[in-house]
Amino acid sequence: EHAVLHLLYTRFITMALKDMGYIDFEEPFKKFRAHGLITKEGVKMSKSKGNVVNPDEYFVKYGADTVRMYLMFIGPLAQAGDWSDKGIVGISRFLNRVWVLAQEMKQTKPKGKGVEAVRHKTIKRVTEDLQGLRYNTAIAALMEYLNEISGKKAEASLEDLEILLILLAPLAPYLPEELWSQ
Repeated sequence: EHAVLHLLYTRFITMALKDMGYIDFEEPFKKFRAHGLITKEGVKMSKSKGNVVNPDEYFVKYGADTVRMYLMFIGPLAQAGDWSDKGIVGISRFLNRVWVLAQEMKQTKPKGKGVEAVRHKTIKRVTEDLQGLRYNTAIAALMEYLNEISGKKAEASLEDLEILLILLAPLAPYLPEELWSQ
């Protein structure tokens, strides 16, 4: 409800500025996409209900990448989903697995031919999902890709890892940046 009022104010001000001749367009946005509501235990979060999640605690415990990815993973952007401490642990485990795999591959410098077919399918899937704002399914594709690389380490290549980091960067920028610099 809060965002709707801001949208209304913005449209009013933009139309007034157009009427006064300061700008030459009437609508402030070319496209509007509303995000869904994040709930807790099925109920809208509210200070008065005392069920608000303080993200600062989660940033300290899990890091910004984990919190950011979890918010994208809990459901489609337009629908969002229900906050769960168990869910954020799953994203944390995923990012930790990326870290461990990168450290292992850095040490062993694999020379396999890679998992090329899966790599290309993942690139296509993640690219399309990001363009369509389907962050949750993009993350799921990256999880599957990580499983594929981890399960076939003898066949994996450094290119497989590089592609994983590149695809992960828009969703969790800090971890891939650190691993890339290594």
